[in-house]
Amino acid sequence: MSNPRTPSLLWRTFVVVGGGTLAAVAYSDAAWDKWEGVAGDTIPRDKFKALATGAAGLHVTEALGAYFAARRAKLDSPIRWAFASLLWGFPVHRRLSNERRRIQGKGRKNRKNQSA
Repeated sequence: MSNPRTPSLLWRTFVVVGGGTLAAVAYSDAAWDKWEGVAGDTIPRDKFKALATGAAGLHVTEALGAYFAARRAKLDSPIRWAFASLLWGFPVHRRLSNERRRIQGKGRKNRKNQSA
């Protein structure tokens, strides 16, 4: 089975729904009341807030890294790479790395062709 170039629609759906639910439970009183009615207070709200803040901070850091890596490699639209990384996270960095290698001619396929 080959590795798809982009995350599947199912994975993207889980990311958007999961991140949205996390943010809603962490910062919306109405969502927290519904969550508490279903799950009780097994996980305190401050833990949800810490997780949501940490995830947002991680995605911002990844987006900055993607922007500067794309700019350093002189790829088209570094801001698009940054936005994709902000939204989807780490899978974008693998695609960015592959694109940089492709542009610079340093991919595994290129090495095999050069040695033959």
